[in-house]
Amino acid sequence: MVVLGTQLYAGSPDAMRRQDQAIDALLGLRDVSLVNLQWTDEVYERPEIETLAVLHQDSRSVTRLPVRRKPIMPELFDALAGAAAARGARYFGFVNADIVVSQAAIDVITREQRDAYAFSRLEIEPGTGRALHLVLNGLDLFVFEVTWWRRQRHRFRSYVLAEWFYDCVFGALIACHGDGLILNRDGEIRHEAHPQVAPSGMLAHYNGYLAALDAPYFSLWVKYRHRLDDLRERGASEADEGALQRETFMWRPSWRSILRQLGQQARARWRYRRRYGEMIRELRNQETLQD
Repeated sequence: MVVLGTQLYAGSPDAMRRQDQAIDALLGLRDVSLVNLQWTDEVYERPEIETLAVLHQDSRSVTRLPVRRKPIMPELFDALAGAAAARGARYFGFVNADIVVSQAAIDVITREQRDAYAFSRLEIEPGTGRALHLVLNGLDLFVFEVTWWRRQRHRFRSYVLAEWFYDCVFGALIACHGDGLILNRDGEIRHEAHPQVAPSGMLAHYNGYLAALDAPYFSLWVKYRHRLDDLRERGASEADEGALQRETFMWRPSWRSILRQLGQQARARWRYRRRYGEMIRELRNQETLQD
């Protein structure tokens, strides 16, 4: 059994329609236990899925900024690891609330028996369901083996959900420090295309700062994506793409690269502290103008 979690929410009519489609798909999955993760002090429930109100952190507490409230990725994973252990499940996963998960995604997890999995979504046309394209830089379902997650959890920084960078870094992490599998050929998960605003502002700066701290992993992801595009253009096989994952995500840093990264991390921290100060001053100026 796989414990599969999401965070349901009250949204616009169109967002609720997409969410209802995702819930219907989740309810049809075999060998899955479903969980709706919520904060302890702000709970949105749906009768179809068990609610666990266990989250304490959010984007405001980790950034110390007045931003939209969003979950923190490692806390979501920690909560699901605990739920999986309590249910005797080997695997747990988290998926965005408007993603349609197919049985094929669950079947590959039980078949492959890997440490972790990351799935790219297939964009589909509203109304018709016609396949549009795979979002290769978007990983919208992560699944972990419970003991692997707890052993490797310290490598995962407190990225904010639904902001840029974390999925690429996490994809590299599962492939570098385990036999994690990135699935981005067959569209095991789907998402209805709709207008989206590119992440920007304070949370984008925060996730970008964390990605700078994780630059070696992000760089491996960029290298992988560049070579994957080349393989796809040449019509390479699934085996060729699997070999690319194994060859690219090798974690063997030299002392020189470690020292260089320590210097880059120090600069990233300095730049973010400066940017954080600028954001605080901008907020104070806005408050002064409003007064």
